[in-house]
Amino acid sequence: MKSKLIALDIDGTILDNIAGISVPAAVREAINDAREAGAKVCLSSSRPTFFMQDATKGLDEIDALVGCSGASIVIASDHPVIASDHPVIASDHPVIASAAKQSSFIPFYNDRLSLPIIHACLEIAKKWNLYLSFPGEEVFYARKKKGADNEPESYPFIFMNDEELLKKLQKAPVSCAFLFDEPGMPEDFISQDPSLAAASVHWSGENTYTITEKGVDKGTGVLRLADHWGIPREAILSVGNDANDIPMMKVSGVSVAVENANPVIFEYADWIAPSVKDAGAAEAIRRFAL
Repeated sequence: MKSKLIALDIDGTILDNIAGISVPAAVREAINDAREAGAKVCLSSSRPTFFMQDATKGLDEIDALVGCSGASIVIASDHPVIASDHPVIASDHPVIASAAKQSSFIPFYNDRLSLPIIHACLEIAKKWNLYLSFPGEEVFYARKKKGADNEPESYPFIFMNDEELLKKLQKAPVSCAFLFDEPGMPEDFISQDPSLAAASVHWSGENTYTITEKGVDKGTGVLRLADHWGIPREAILSVGNDANDIPMMKVSGVSVAVENANPVIFEYADWIAPSVKDAGAAEAIRRFAL
């Protein structure tokens, strides 16, 4: 059976900003060919959907975005707004430009992070003096870290002290939280913290943990889309590179890990694709969806 829903992780799978690797032309061509063949394609990431601007150039290539590790989903609109006609596109800031482009998507699903979990994240951040942020509609509400200098008071990050941040979050619903640990800190100290027992904790790479409500992950996000489009699990192809991709790999008919992946996911992979720098996602798409 050819895959009819292709779920692609972003960072480390189709691009690598640290290594200076943007989405290869081969990956975009494979996505286009798969969509022309009738498959649906979604990007599935720990990032919020508005922060996928470097992976969503050419919105005709993508049918949906699964953000915040499954807590927020948007789908392509049948009546997309042309980005160049949008007034904020005049800004040179890439994320502001992205916000205009995201008008080609419409909300499909948004979970809400409960106040007890928000409080728990704040207490952990205060205890260890960590960065903590929450995605709003088009910005991150971020915690000011004691002793940190030159925090950017600019879009897309709005830094606040702990009291200001909590007050803001009581009025502005958010789907997830991002906690950032530091070198030398105890391994898995965030995921093992008992105050987060009622949450799902996803290791997102680069010292980042994404916190969602219990049972919310990339797997549930991809399944929501599959159910919406009437696509059976066995027709889902997932491609990823890190531990937070395991839930979507588990629910997919075919799961693929790129060669540069965290070794912990290899046991969940049906096939190992070439690395991100060699456009491995393109080979996975052509092998299982075309």
